[in-house]
Amino acid sequence: MSTNFKWRDARIAVLYLLPLVIAAPAPGATVVITVTLSPASVTASGIKVAPLIASCHAPQVQGIATVLDPQPLLTLSAQLQGERAALDAAVTQSHADATEARRLRELYRHGGNAALHAVQVAEAAASAAHAKQVAAAANYAAARSGARTQWGTTLTALVARGVQALDDYADGGATLLAVVLPVGSKSPAAGTIRIQTKDGETVPASLLGPSPRTDAVVQGSTYFYRTEAAGLRIGQRLTATVPQGTPTRRGVIVPDAAVIWYAGQPWVYVDTGAGHFQRRPLAQTARTATGWFQSSGFHAGERVVVRGGELLLSQELLPPPGTQPAGDDDD
Repeated sequence: MSTNFKWRDARIAVLYLLPLVIAAPAPGATVVITVTLSPASVTASGIKVAPLIASCHAPQVQGIATVLDPQPLLTLSAQLQGERAALDAAVTQSHADATEARRLRELYRHGGNAALHAVQVAEAAASAAHAKQVAAAANYAAARSGARTQWGTTLTALVARGVQALDDYADGGATLLAVVLPVGSKSPAAGTIRIQTKDGETVPASLLGPSPRTDAVVQGSTYFYRTEAAGLRIGQRLTATVPQGTPTRRGVIVPDAAVIWYAGQPWVYVDTGAGHFQRRPLAQTARTATGWFQSSGFHAGERVVVRGGELLLSQELLPPPGTQPAGDDDD
């Protein structure tokens, strides 16, 4: 038998010897179940509590965040830089050739030292340079249009500034995310969202702008976000908690560590003082990045059990000492 199992049995044995108190409800009221422990038993059982903090809550949705590879953006930035350089060179050449053609034309018109053939050659060169400028402008516009089709206006403007504008993404200092929201969700407000990493932590991400594309599976609106969280890997799919408006409701957030499951629904034990632990139902209507928002049933400052809730539930479900289990009759 493992040491951990023995210790768990020992803790349950300690709890078993303590009384279980069920408060008598008023007619029509909900049954309130309270487990009572001595201070020594609380310490021996390793029970840990944490206070609930007041919070304001805005409607939220759960989205799917995908970690994107920055290489296509770097390649696109280099392409746009090349097209822009070609356009700038074409504009410069066109301006120079047009100036030369105009100079020779004026000389010829006023009987200066300019032959008709030289004027014609200069005008042809100016026309060719102008045609190259038009073609270069069209190529640059097409490249930017293609970038906007794939990456949206905000990221296209970023990559058009040059690869140096993407240094944070290239060296791993920042990560680009594509966050897809459920169908019918409102557009996210400017600001930050929370991303839950694979190790259970939550990190912030800031909105860059909307994506013109959508996820092939979810089909909801997609938005680009930037996060500076470390340890993310290209292709990871993470959970994103996205606010859908201004916080208006007041209440508390019950942390995930406080939630236990019994009879198919979530519960929380609240330390009501003097070794009394009261089990209360948890409403699962408003998920946050770290737990569940509760606008009623819990109050700021109340202490909830974040470790040892399962032991309290085990004690609660045991028959009182001296009670003969059903089916043990000798008759």
